Amino acid sequence: MKYKIFILLMSILITAPSYGFDFRLSQAVADTGKMYDGLPSNGVTTIAFQLDSIIWFGTGGGISQTDDFGESFHSYFTGENLLPYGTITAISTLDSLIWVAGVADTTTPLGKYNMGTGLAVSTNAGLTWKYMKQPLDDRYDDWDIWAGDTVEFLPNTTKISNTTWDMATTPEYTYIVSWAGGLRRTADLGETWQRIPLPADDHSTLGNEHIDYQINPRDPGDGGNHNHKCFSVIAYADTVWVGTANGINRGIVKDDYIQWTKFNAQNSSISGNFVVGLHRQLYKGRETIWSVCLPAENAGEYQGICKSEDGGLNWKVVLENIRGYSVSSYDSVVFAATEKGLYKSIDGENWALFRTAREVGGDLILDQIVYESMVDTRNGIPELWIGTSDGVAKKVLNTMDWEIYRSVLSTQSQNQPLFYAYPNPFAPLHHNQMYGEGHVRFQYDLEAPAKVTLEIFTFAMEPVYKSTLQENSVGDNAIVWNGRTDDGDYVANGTYMCKLTKKSTGKSETGWTKLIIVK
Repeated sequence: MKYKIFILLMSILITAPSYGFDFRLSQAVADTGKMYDGLPSNGVTTIAFQLDSIIWFGTGGGISQTDDFGESFHSYFTGENLLPYGTITAISTLDSLIWVAGVADTTTPLGKYNMGTGLAVSTNAGLTWKYMKQPLDDRYDDWDIWAGDTVEFLPNTTKISNTTWDMATTPEYTYIVSWAGGLRRTADLGETWQRIPLPADDHSTLGNEHIDYQINPRDPGDGGNHNHKCFSVIAYADTVWVGTANGINRGIVKDDYIQWTKFNAQNSSISGNFVVGLHRQLYKGRETIWSVCLPAENAGEYQGICKSEDGGLNWKVVLENIRGYSVSSYDSVVFAATEKGLYKSIDGENWALFRTAREVGGDLILDQIVYESMVDTRNGIPELWIGTSDGVAKKVLNTMDWEIYRSVLSTQSQNQPLFYAYPNPFAPLHHNQMYGEGHVRFQYDLEAPAKVTLEIFTFAMEPVYKSTLQENSVGDNAIVWNGRTDDGDYVANGTYMCKLTKKSTGKSETGWTKLIIVK
């Protein structure tokens, strides 16, 4: 590994039932200081470029950046009056302006839900920040003036399910989207937010006519509209695209309203109405709009990557039955980050799947899912970056070898044990999935080449697994286990005792740690 990051924040994996997207969420870091070295989390779901050399990473533990193309990483402490804590769900940049948004899990009497942990904006590329809470409405704030007409809105008075999943910035506005909060924009760096109406589920257009229904993100049976639940957005010039739970909305911004046209699985050829990702590709003057679609509630919908080359009038599904997360492009080349890995196409029609990111020395990303991809050309050569739940990786485009960057707490640090396991607790059916197998790392260090033996026992000290290898790499190392016994069966849920033995010339060391298995 070219650059090791000696910091580790434990995180948990939850599934938000409202939209089916997995995030690794962390607790807030103490409000002390401003920045620290390294990545805060191995879960990287968002990547954004800024100015000449800055790369931003939205992780499960907060916001991080490199300003030297990966030679070093710096992260920001989180918390109110600093930056949003938890997972960074969205980053938007324009020149020296940058916005970020966060989400965390919370427990209510009805169960676990996600909630927005606020927004932060910087006008000087992250040197100073202005933090603001997740936008909320007063309970009596049930109308707005839109195109000279009074429009009824359902006030959003809670942070629960009110999470900014995406944002987009133009010279005039910054747009944010959420499930409970709908579509909003600000023209004054978050001092005020304007709620924006979208077509109802049974309407395909909306302009400056009178709106005789409430803008309400509840379900239709509760007086709401799925098209008012928002999850993705892109904006440029006078155009804004919004992905909702009822399709794709293209808007043309006018003086005091937005002219909307909606495309969904019922009136066009997108695969599903749940649109969680949007991307605009420009190549040789030709515009292509890409969408990441999931099935909503109507029969016949399915997940897929879709595209339109004529402003949304016609759509085509180009990757069928693939659970996607995001799309990016570089000239004519398109990348689709999906549950099966990273796909690449040079024509938008034919696709090839990348192999798992692996370094020359053998280290690899232990997760086939790729959440984000971006190509950076500012260093003089095109470099492809990917974000996964097992770190971030980059390589020169059209080469084979990757460089992997990951959060690791070195056992060489003072007062650290001989070795430790992470993630811990370990869920072999969910964590670090590679071709149907989950993986846990046992981290240790070597002062010299050694024979390393890992043994795993039940809490009653019955042996279930043993592995021995000759390790010649001095420094931080790891043994990986898939949660199976020597016979190939998954071990049962419970607490396991793990023993690591290092034997080198004239020296032998043994350490123990506990590992909790939860399937």
